[in-house]
Amino acid sequence: MPKLLNLVQIVLLSAGVAFCQTLFRLPEDADTYFVMNLGRYVMEQGFPHVDPFTIHEGLQLVAQQWLSGVLFWEVYQTLGFDGLRLTDALLGAATVFIHWRLCLYVSGGNKTLSFALSFVVSLLVTPAIVPRPQLFSTPLLLIEVFLLEKFTRTENFKWLLPLPLIGVAVANLHAAVWLLTLVLCLPFLFVRSVRHGKFLLAAMAGLVIGGLINPYGVDALTYVFRSYGIDAINNNIAEMFTPTAHNLRGKCFYLTAAILIATLARIKVPRRYVLLSGGLMFMAVMHVRNQALFYFMATFPLAYAWRDFQLEKIFSRSADADYKNRGLLTLAFFLLTFVNTAVATTLLNEKLDRLTVPLGVLLAVALGVAAYNLLIHKFEGRLLHPAILPRKVCSLAATAFIICGVMFATLDNRAKESDDTFAKAIGFLLRDERPENIKLYVGQGYGGLAGMMGVKYYIDSRSEVFLPANNGQKNILQEYLDFTRGRIYYTDFFARYDFTHIIATSKDAVIYNALSRDKNFRVIYESERVEGSEVIPCKVFVPKNEE
Repeated sequence: MPKLLNLVQIVLLSAGVAFCQTLFRLPEDADTYFVMNLGRYVMEQGFPHVDPFTIHEGLQLVAQQWLSGVLFWEVYQTLGFDGLRLTDALLGAATVFIHWRLCLYVSGGNKTLSFALSFVVSLLVTPAIVPRPQLFSTPLLLIEVFLLEKFTRTENFKWLLPLPLIGVAVANLHAAVWLLTLVLCLPFLFVRSVRHGKFLLAAMAGLVIGGLINPYGVDALTYVFRSYGIDAINNNIAEMFTPTAHNLRGKCFYLTAAILIATLARIKVPRRYVLLSGGLMFMAVMHVRNQALFYFMATFPLAYAWRDFQLEKIFSRSADADYKNRGLLTLAFFLLTFVNTAVATTLLNEKLDRLTVPLGVLLAVALGVAAYNLLIHKFEGRLLHPAILPRKVCSLAATAFIICGVMFATLDNRAKESDDTFAKAIGFLLRDERPENIKLYVGQGYGGLAGMMGVKYYIDSRSEVFLPANNGQKNILQEYLDFTRGRIYYTDFFARYDFTHIIATSKDAVIYNALSRDKNFRVIYESERVEGSEVIPCKVFVPKNEE
């Protein structure tokens, strides 16, 4: 029975990730495209040291995500879009599972608390679970923290032996975050034991040696120093912004941070937890992209701080020998029973044919857990015995959330595949032109898509690649920002690079409107897409001297 209950918890912990994947779309401006394009090139041509994808010649390149690109490309080649979605869901769920096991370990086996913490984390991180290199690096970094915690508690050096392998993996999958493998060790050095410190410093040396095993050597490990802390990136790339409390995502982050600060200030915890959580919180405040790392690696100290928490204590017997809040709990029990029954009945009667297999499995588990709570008597043969009523209410709340989520995901009619406005436009060009004859201008986010289709383009979302510190030539990113903001006149810019084709939509209002009025450019292709109540036209322009 314990193994079965653990399996049920694992499935329920994956609920948030599963919901995210049922609604997952791969937008045409996704970074996944340039990562997969890199993987394709590595498999076909080997490791690039000069950028082969853009119209610029001789740009130095450190392909710090090469192994992630190869893995994504092979999955996409074999299983297509569904393969990417499945990989996304499996790795996301695995990371949540590792977090749950870590919480169980530091809480001394408090299953209720560990499940609750990891369940909330699984919901908070779902926006970050997308097919990008952090899908691989995040669970590796979390495993490293788990190993460091095991070593600190047991003083057994065997737990540090896998660290050099983690260094190798991160340096090849996502070298931009390799430095974190060292930084995460630092809080664990603050233990009053010379032996502990010596072992940990040796393991950190192993991380460095392992990290050097990559096609780009030291350049890959120092990539972060040439790519971050740049104003042009911090001020213009959304994932590098500071989180704002004006949206739901920001509110959730600041609320979680406030709870963590209040807990660590009130309850005595080991110094390493304070340093680790504080450092990750600082990183998340600096950049939105670090929030997933914060949720996964800064929240497990809550499991230690609240390790004595027992749900039943909240409803323990009062002085008059009666259970507190029994009437409220009984009301909640029947309301949640009604919600579970009503939504499940509607789903099974009307929407069953639209259920995907993963959602069907999730629904079956949720219904099984709900039935268990409704039918099994564990205390004195009574269904609503107050000693177990709190657990039943919490369990029914979780199943209600899952069943309602399945309903929402099943009713959602949005296209699961990306809208193909730019793909169709580029496909139109390739009907009459060979890829090597095209010099394409397209917005930064869509360069990766063009590269996947074999077309050379001006810029893509690898913003740091277009900085002189990385490419050894010029600040192409700043040039792009100046152009799109009108500081460089469009005719001068297009003449500078002699583009054969330009793709623009009405979202690029300045460029789109200027070219539409300019008699020196003609339109060879038009399409449109609908976004909510807005129609977005797309045009392919060519200079009139182009045949």
